[in-house]
Amino acid sequence: LRLLCLLPTGLPVRSVDFNRGTDNITVRQGDTAILRCVVEDKNSKVAWLNRSGIIFAGHDKWSLDPRVELEKRHSLEYSLRIQKVDVYDEGSYTCSVQTQHEPKTSQVYLIVQGREFEGEEEYLEILGITREQSGKYECKAANEVSSADVKQVKVTVNYPPTITESKSNEATTGRQASLKCEASAVPAPDFEWYRDDTRINSANGLEIKSTEGQSSLTVTNVTEEHYGNYTCVAANKLGVTNASLVLFKRVLPTIPHPIQEIGTTVHFKQKGPGSVRGINGSISLAVPLWLLAASLLCLLSKC
Repeated sequence: LRLLCLLPTGLPVRSVDFNRGTDNITVRQGDTAILRCVVEDKNSKVAWLNRSGIIFAGHDKWSLDPRVELEKRHSLEYSLRIQKVDVYDEGSYTCSVQTQHEPKTSQVYLIVQGREFEGEEEYLEILGITREQSGKYECKAANEVSSADVKQVKVTVNYPPTITESKSNEATTGRQASLKCEASAVPAPDFEWYRDDTRINSANGLEIKSTEGQSSLTVTNVTEEHYGNYTCVAANKLGVTNASLVLFKRVLPTIPHPIQEIGTTVHFKQKGPGSVRGINGSISLAVPLWLLAASLLCLLSKC
């Protein structure tokens, strides 16, 4: 790829932190970002989230990214450190704190600024361009006579689809169930669903919903014939990919035999109202075990 005079501008930045409700933070690509979050009570339940989902819940790390870790310089700090920040890290991050009174959140939008290229040439060549190098580039020309003139160029890198997430599901008969499929591609992919090599359409209790980058297949009323394997296909002009998903049958627990109440017979001599005399003046009663246990407990506690 050959671009005319692309020199992204950059401001000197450092590792940054936040403790206000909402803020924008600019970090240069390759630097470290520290998103500060301080709680009032060390017993508070805290979590870090972004557009992709949960990053940390308490001290449990949910993210698979090795660059992400917690930074705790004291017991009330719950900061998020992102090392070697890249352009795909850009976006909104939320620190959610569950207190005894009400939940509180702090939100920050992380802006990742591209690397700066300096040179005397009017062209910038990017050899072997990758999808991560897409984005906005700036050409900045300046001299001692006047202020700098800046122009922006947006570079879009097209690539074939890759399935980023596919979620199987389980359901009982008579309930609703959904299968979900996500794919990354430029241009955005088109989705199709198949069952046993037969394409599925939105009809007969099946509903397909597709937006940019994701698709779902919903069965409104699950029957026995709906259980089994499904295929999600994502395609654009550069390629096709697919993923297999399964709708499992959820079996509710059952009791194999009727419940029988097991009792015991207690013989003791008793006088007084309510006594029933049996043979030899004894009293014969069939007492359920749970009632016997409750009675003994009552006797021991002198109720």
